[in-house]
Amino acid sequence: MAFPGIISRLHPSTRPQDLALQLQQGQHYRAEALLLPATMTAHAAEILQTLPERISLYLTQPEPGLPLRNHDGIMTGEGLLTLQDGRAMPLASEPGRGMLVPESGLRDMARWLEAGHRHFVCPAAVQPVARAILNIWPLDPYLAKHFLLSFTPLLDTATEQELLAVLSARLEPASPCSAWVGSYMKLEKRLHRTYLDH
Repeated sequence: MAFPGIISRLHPSTRPQDLALQLQQGQHYRAEALLLPATMTAHAAEILQTLPERISLYLTQPEPGLPLRNHDGIMTGEGLLTLQDGRAMPLASEPGRGMLVPESGLRDMARWLEAGHRHFVCPAAVQPVARAILNIWPLDPYLAKHFLLSFTPLLDTATEQELLAVLSARLEPASPCSAWVGSYMKLEKRLHRTYLDH
């Protein structure tokens, strides 16, 4: 199984319905891998039971006794994603060094893409847009940069609260939402239908 292009970092929340919604939408938008923050490690077994074989689960903290699959793994504090099958992918420290771009690098996605990176950690809520841009890049870098002009300012001002609100906005598009969520949903609609499958 190939390393995923986008690793979707789940959003911590005390509401069980938020986790269920993230898992449901992750499957709907064809997430490749989920990254479980340390604060959510207690949910690892529950998540693993619901994940289809094609979606990998990466932990940020080991969970003793959890039967991970070959393509699941652990993101170590040393900046290395180690899979159960022995493969490993180093976290990049700067463009051109390492392979997996940390979430903080998503705000400068064009620079990383220009340096040849094709693997990113991304907040789960905005995975459809990041995946679409990653799909567009090899076909038309100029078009990808055009969409990044809208995506990057959104990432710069995103809060976990806004990101979680995206999950609800997908369920009820007619419901009132913040300006941030409205702007993000508009961009996602433009990109998702046309470019997610490229």
